[in-house]
Parts: sequence; C-alpha cells; structure tokens
Amino acid sequence: MAELPLEALQNLADLHPKPTNLHFQYGTAGFRTLGNTMDSVMFRVGVLAGLRSKKLDGKTIGVMVTASHNLEPDNGVKLVDPRGEMLEAAWEVHATTLANAPTTAAFIDALSTVVKNAKIDLSKPARVVYARDTRPSGPALVAALEDGFKAIGASARDAGVTTTPVLHYLVRAINTKGTKNEYGDDSEEGYMQKLSSAFKKLVAGKAATPPLVIDCANGVGAQAAVKLSEYLGDSLKLILHNTATTTPGALNNACGADFVKTSQKLPPSLASVLNPGQRACSLDGDADRLMYFHLDDRGLFHMLDGDKIAALVAAFIVELVKAAGLEEEIHVGVVQTAYANGASTKYLSERLPVTCVPTGVKHLHHAAERYDIGVYFEANGHGTVLFSPETTEKLNTHQPSTPAQSTALGHLVNLTQLINQTVGDALSDMLLVEVVLTHKSYSGIEWDSLYHDLPNRLVKVVVANRNVFKTEDAERRLVSPPGLQQKIDELVRRYESGRAFVRPSGTEDVVRVYAEATTRTQADDLAFRVGGLVYDELVSRAFNLACVVSMCRFVIYKGTKPVQLCHLLTRPCHSIINQAFDSRLRLDRRRPINGDGFGVGWYDSSHDEELGSQPCIFTSVTPAWNNVNLIRLAEKIKSPLVFAHVRATTAGSLSLDNCHPWSFGKIMFMHNGGIAEFTRIKRKLQSYLSDEIFNVVQGNTDSEWAFALFLSKLPNVHARTFSTHVLRKAMEDTIAHINEMTEEEGITEPSLMNFCVTDGESVIATRYISSRTEEAASLWFSSGTTFSEYAEGGHYKMSKMDKRENIIMIASEPLTFEKGKSHMPDWMEIKTNHMVVITPKMNLLQIPVIDKYHVPPSDPAALNRGTDFAAAKGFLSPGPRRDVAAISSDTDALPSLEPI
Repeated sequence: MAELPLEALQNLADLHPKPTNLHFQYGTAGFRTLGNTMDSVMFRVGVLAGLRSKKLDGKTIGVMVTASHNLEPDNGVKLVDPRGEMLEAAWEVHATTLANAPTTAAFIDALSTVVKNAKIDLSKPARVVYARDTRPSGPALVAALEDGFKAIGASARDAGVTTTPVLHYLVRAINTKGTKNEYGDDSEEGYMQKLSSAFKKLVAGKAATPPLVIDCANGVGAQAAVKLSEYLGDSLKLILHNTATTTPGALNNACGADFVKTSQKLPPSLASVLNPGQRACSLDGDADRLMYFHLDDRGLFHMLDGDKIAALVAAFIVELVKAAGLEEEIHVGVVQTAYANGASTKYLSERLPVTCVPTGVKHLHHAAERYDIGVYFEANGHGTVLFSPETTEKLNTHQPSTPAQSTALGHLVNLTQLINQTVGDALSDMLLVEVVLTHKSYSGIEWDSLYHDLPNRLVKVVVANRNVFKTEDAERRLVSPPGLQQKIDELVRRYESGRAFVRPSGTEDVVRVYAEATTRTQADDLAFRVGGLVYDELVSRAFNLACVVSMCRFVIYKGTKPVQLCHLLTRPCHSIINQAFDSRLRLDRRRPINGDGFGVGWYDSSHDEELGSQPCIFTSVTPAWNNVNLIRLAEKIKSPLVFAHVRATTAGSLSLDNCHPWSFGKIMFMHNGGIAEFTRIKRKLQSYLSDEIFNVVQGNTDSEWAFALFLSKLPNVHARTFSTHVLRKAMEDTIAHINEMTEEEGITEPSLMNFCVTDGESVIATRYISSRTEEAASLWFSSGTTFSEYAEGGHYKMSKMDKRENIIMIASEPLTFEKGKSHMPDWMEIKTNHMVVITPKMNLLQIPVIDKYHVPPSDPAALNRGTDFAAAKGFLSPGPRRDVAAISSDTDALPSLEPI
C-alpha cells in the first residue's frame, strides 16, 4: 500500500509556513483574502488537489487562482471537480482543516487523517490542470501551488493566464476526451472555436446587431474577449474598454460587473463612450459574471441584471422547445433565490416552473440539474443553462416533422454548444443574450420592458447570535424565533405586492431583511418595520440588552436650499435609520441596534413672525425604522437646517422627554456619547443653574443636563441672535465646566462629549473626549453643491460642481458608504478634540479645543490615540486619519483656527 511522500512534503511545506495570526476558510468561492497572505494556502491546496485526483481514480482536477470581482490586492484559489463543477462540499472541510494546520508536522498529520477517513488509494495517479488571472500576486502564488503538486507527486498542466470559465471548461473537456460525452477540444482555442461556431450558426440569416460595448474590468476577460472577437469576425462586433490588465490597481476599480450591480451606475470610463439607445455589458475580473445595461433615449442608465438575463433566456428556450414540438418531452425550469425580484418571478412563473433555493451557487446549480433544461442566474449576473444528458441525447436524435420544428431543434442543439454548462461564464452568457436579442429584434429598451422590477430594500440588522434564526422554504420563512414569521406575514399583507423575508448571514452575526412593494416608500417602510419586528422580538426581549451601554447616532444638515427630510432620514441606503440597524463603525456588537427612540428637529424655510424662530421637533420612543409617521413626514417636510438623532440609552429611561434633540427658544441641542459617572456630578451641575434653566429639563439624561449647562453659559439665553463666537465660547465653557466637576469628584474615566448646537443660523459641533490618549466617538463631515440619489436603491453621493459650499453635513457615520470599499470618498473625518463651526455664510472651520487634553499635531501622540476605551464602552472608532485640504476661510475667525 503506497504511503504519503513524507520527505518531500516535509521539505517543501517548510518553505511555505502558515502565518500564525490568520484563519482561512474555504467557502463557495474557495479561499479568498489578501494575496500576500496566501502562500501557505496555495501550497496546501496543491497537495489537496493531488489527493482529490487520487480519490477519483486519477481524474483531472482543476485549480483556479483568482479573486474574481475583488480588488487587485486580494487573491484566492478554488478547486474544480472533474465535470467542471464546484468542489464536493465534504472536501471543503478538508481544505479548511489543512489550510489552518499551524505547523508542518500538524499539516502532515492532518493529511494522514484525510487519507484515512476518505479512504484514498495513494497508488493512484494524480492529475491537475491549473490557471490564474492577471493579478500581480499570481505568479508567486502559482509557484507555491506548483510546490504542492510536486510534493504529492501530481502531474500538472499549466493553462496559463485565462478566465475561470475557461479553466472549468478545460477540466470537463480533459475528463470527457474520447468518450461519447466529449465536451470539446481541451484548449483555450477549442473553447473559442466551440462558442463562436455555435453563435454564427444561431444568428445566420439574421440582421446584424449594432456593435456591443464591453467593459472588461481591466481583468483577464479582456484578453479572452480579444481572442473571441477574432473568432467571431463580422458576426458580432465587440468594442472593448477597460482592458488595462497591466496597470497597477486598475482591476475591478470603478468598473466591472460588481461595480455596475452594487453602484447601479455606468462605469465612469464609459460615460463618454455609450450613447442613448446603446447597449453594453460588464464582465467581472475573472469573467464569470455578466451585467448588461443600456442608456434610454434620454441618456438615463438602466441596469439589466441576472434576473433580467434569466427572464430573457428562459422565455426564449421555452419558445424553442415548443416550436420543436418537444414541450411534452422536455421540461424547462428556472432556479432562483429569495433575492430574485418578485416581478421577475411573476413574469417567469407565468411561462414555466420556477424553483427557489437557498442562497449560493452550489444550491442553484444542483437544483437546475433536476430539470431537463435548467436555467439559473443570480441577480449579480452569475449563472448558466444546464441541459441534462438525456435531453442532449434527445435533441441530437429527435426527428422533426416540419421545417419549423427542424429549425427550432437546430437552434436548441447549437445552444448546447454555445452555453458553458460547467459554470457561470460571462462571455458565453453574453453570446447567449446576443442570440436572443437578435432573434427577438430587441434593443436594450425592449428587453428591459419585459417586466418592471418592484422597488426593494435590503436592511441589515446586527444581532448577538445569528444562529437563533432558523429558516425553511429556501430561506423565505422563519421557523425560529417562534411566532416571528406570523407577525411578518400579518405585516406584509398590508402592502400591495408586498413581500419580505428574514435570513441570517452565513458569515457574520447579521440578519438580512429583504422587502419589496409597489412603491419605493412602501418597500422602505416594510423593510424597516420588519426589521423592527426582529428588534422587538429578539433583541429587546430574548436578549434583554437594555442595560448595555451603546451609542446614539446623529446627522446635521445645513444648506443654502431646503432639503426634503426623506433624503436624509429614510431614502439613503445608509441613512440614519439604517445606521440604527447597522453601524459600520461600531465596535460593540452586544447592543447592535439604536432602538430607544429618535428625534428630528428643523427650522422653517422662511421666517414667519407668527410662527416664531424656534425649531419644530418631532420625537418618538418607538424605533425610528418602525415609525410610519416619520416616513410620511419625511416625504413632505423641507428645511435648510436639520438635526436628527437615533438613541441608544447611556443614561435615563425610555421616554419622550429623553429623546434628542432638545430646544429652548431658537436654540437646539443634541449629544452623542456619555458623561462619566454622571450621577456623582449631577447635583453639583444643577446647583450652577438658574431656576429658569433648571426647570427647562424635563428628562433625566446626562445629555439634557449638559444642554442646560450650555444654556447657562450664554450671556443672554433670550437673545434674538447669537453670534458664532458666542455659541462657540459657551460650548467651550460647557466642556471645561464638566471636566472641572469630574476632576473635583476624582472621576478618572473619560467622558465622551460629541455635542451639537444651533440657533438656526450657525452650527457648533464637537468631537471630544476628556483624554489625551483615547479616541473620541466618531464624527464626519461632507460638503458640496448637491446631495442626491445617483442610482436606485438609495445610493446617494455628495457632488461638488464648483468651489461653493451649498451643503454641509455632519454625521456620526457617513451616509454614503460604497459597497466593497473601505473608504468614504465624500466624507472627511473630524479630528478628535476639535470643534466644527458652520457660519451663517456657510464657511466651515475646524478649531482645536485647547485644554489639558489637547494634543498638538506636532506631537506623534496625536496620530496614535487608542480605541480601547471606545471599544470597551461600545462607542465608535473612526476610519484611518487623513489629511484634508482647506475648504474655506472666515474673515472673522478667531486665533488658532485649523481650516478643514
């Protein structure tokens, strides 16, 4: 009985030690992380690929080195089983175990266990074919992979730099060579020839379509598309863009299928390329995803995602099957996940069977295999069409009885050659789409009009333990917590075309809430209210986390023109209401939701003597996302100056009196943070207040008493106007007085004092902590000419058309995160222990608070404040510091100003 080649394994494994501080997980996409951390993983995957081949009697196993749609610094690797399908699920566990063995000795022990448990005959041959994409980290990682092949004695074929779908094709072609199920010539040229030949037959005799613009994501798909274009010749003209495969940092950067899907906009590089009425498509970095889009007659962008592709393709195949006279013998079906838009499901269900499966390509692929012809596409553009072996045989042997049946049958046979049935393939799928558009004489506009997507909203609720949530019916219904699904059903029935489901994330303690309805407002409302049910049912009751300290959140808007409140509060996908569910900067996950009430205050757009100059304030103790009145009011109210706040208690009970913001006369105030051991200084603070100011306080929070102290620092609390200098001085005095009182009481714990105040004209906001070594709670600002929705789904951005500042926003957390990015391009971080001043003339200033806790910029400690205190208290830690250029100056500025 053959044994493991221990000496070779020992010597080569020692060259690729595992990093001690990293854990690797093999998932649907294989291993994927930063490329510079994957050396040991690559070596071990090489060994595992050899073992997998031996287990399968020497069948060729594929290994693809890619990180698909991720940005260039990432890389990854996945194994491909003999039919070109994904690795068997049981072996994913082996991969994870081997990748995480801490030492060479532990790795060899784990290998022995795999061999024993999987009953692998080591005398069998091992054959592997491997390839990589264009990432700079690829060559070094492939070298480690090759060491793995060498260590296990595998015969390895290098397919070079190519797409993921080509590698899948090669695996199947190699393993079926010389059999009756031969898939094609086992070369990239064979792949190109197979696809292009089938395409030419399918469009023969049809009117030529206009050239197709392809965004190649600056990835390996660009190289493949160049070759495919040569094979296609005049049958389809391709105009290739984003082909810079050697430009550092260009891969998937502001281009590609994932960019189009997540940002729902045209890649910037195509803005001057695409004309109204023209169609285009985007590949992703390894060309296994496809996203179509077009510009309408007005030049507006419209996305045609995986749902739209499935609808187009499935309906066409059903027509061909019927025209071939095979509708009784060949059954076509579509496979979707719960995330498929309800309008697409309705459109498809009227034409053919539709199966819903749990999220994940492996579920979709396996379910599609159960149909004679199975169509599956995820909304992200990954998908394909599967023809069962029996169906393929029937198509090749069936005798049509009419010329029309013969034509339709020929088209179906050619589709089996055009479609890469091993995996989602952007180039194969692109040709498939072009065939249908050619046969139907559709433009992008006509394709898009097959059905209209229902407005939808996806909300993420962070929870203490996602495993409490159990689902059934392809993740569309909850079975746990008990009774929650019934409440969701009752809620959904109130909405026209309403649909909602709740499912736990597979990788993090997050619950995702998806909702759709006939209007955007209804979809938003339904999503937030279902999220509210999750909060009420689980977080508030089951976990009883009301005593845990967590952080409030706020946003400030000041503009030269009024803003509709919904553009701040409800519509942005990272609005303050969504922040209540999912704070991306929050360190504490024990109390994940700001659900202890909310408030919004605003000033009239124009002064009315009868109404007065005081702000209007609306507060509620219900969670912000579960208050339909807020959503209704936000659609109808406009204001040039808005304060909004969602609360998670740090002090005080749950009551309207304790909801921010508060007002006195024309002054409005709110707070984010907590005063350390406030009860020890509360009586002392109260003693400094006049009777009038003392009686202003109606609640029992540290924040409202801080507001009262601020009012006491104003020279004349009843003044008709307050200069910026007066407000700033009162804020500084308030902070100083609180620090003085805590010091007198011997309180050493820092206080977090992110205070905001306005008189309707000026705004003062602080980011402050009474510590020289710790960071304060996060605070950000953004300024520009317009703040608007640039794509459906609540995707907003701040635009800057000129040097004027028409809008200034301050927020605990940015409102314009870009998915998949670690930076917020519209937002700048406010420095710790600084004050931001917005003058009536829209000048923006950042001023240090000079006291014993001030650390000058010249002191290295200014860049090295810790986050331990914030983490322990459940507050926020901001993103990386950044230097920012001057935006404006103020001719009346006080000494020591630091321009932002």
